Amino acid sequence: MESGDELSLDPPLVEGLKSFQRRHGLAADGVLGGRTFDALTTPLNARVRQIELTLERWRWLPAFDTPPIIVNIPQFTLYAFRTTSDRLADIQQMPVIVGRTYPRTRTPVFVGEMKYVNFRPFWDVPRSITVREMLPAIAADSRYLQRNRLEIVSQGNGQQARAQAPTPKAVADLAAGHSRLRQLPGEDNALGLVKFVIPNVHDVYLHSTPAHQLFLQSRRAFSHGCIRVSDPVSLAVYVLRDNPGAWDAEKVDSAMHKADSSRVVLTHPIKVMVLYATALALEDGSIDFFDDIYGHDRKLEVLLRQRVNR
Repeated sequence: MESGDELSLDPPLVEGLKSFQRRHGLAADGVLGGRTFDALTTPLNARVRQIELTLERWRWLPAFDTPPIIVNIPQFTLYAFRTTSDRLADIQQMPVIVGRTYPRTRTPVFVGEMKYVNFRPFWDVPRSITVREMLPAIAADSRYLQRNRLEIVSQGNGQQARAQAPTPKAVADLAAGHSRLRQLPGEDNALGLVKFVIPNVHDVYLHSTPAHQLFLQSRRAFSHGCIRVSDPVSLAVYVLRDNPGAWDAEKVDSAMHKADSSRVVLTHPIKVMVLYATALALEDGSIDFFDDIYGHDRKLEVLLRQRVNR
């Protein structure tokens, strides 16, 4: 602190605080706010326990013999490995947005395989979102469907389904589950201009987004469960690196902005691991810590204690 002013931090202390904030998933603004104070005053034994719980989860992971994509949910970060070695120089990183902290919108922990990429995708609105969010909006605003480029289509038939006029009967059929909503491809589509598909029971995938401003936040839990990526072009170049046709950034960008939607099947499926780790060891020997945003550490702690007390 500067002499004569106990409320001011001197420049070296501000830089030290920014470094601490970066290591704890906080906005590196050099301001001693509430979340920063909580992180600074977290007892050492609690940090040790975070490491232990993360190591416990690592024991469950399957081995990988090909370069994977790993998403660490509480870190809001994606890692695309170029080799099977855990070396920073061989890993592409990017910020991501994950599911909100409400039970129904959390991003699940799972392992799957990315099979294909959709350029200019339709967004098939999940039934839960249709019921909880879309139908009330449609009832309140007769132009809601048109303004959001949403259309009512029959169940099944994929992207070839024919749009129905938004008559009262069509809306009633939608409410009854006889039809579904989808959003037309385009810049304002909720999935952005590219979707990375990992077939799984959760119907969770990676995709771009028109809401780029959300990546400016340090705590990025805003989605309904899917994972929004900050640099979809570079991720597509990485994902399609073994596919024929020389998929560079220019070709990816062209596919994202063509008039028609298209699908590219990956020559080699890529293992995707969506994980939950609130502690992360780095190559320089330091350790980063992140908030237990979904409470998974607390639940694991309870389960481990029950096992010990048996």
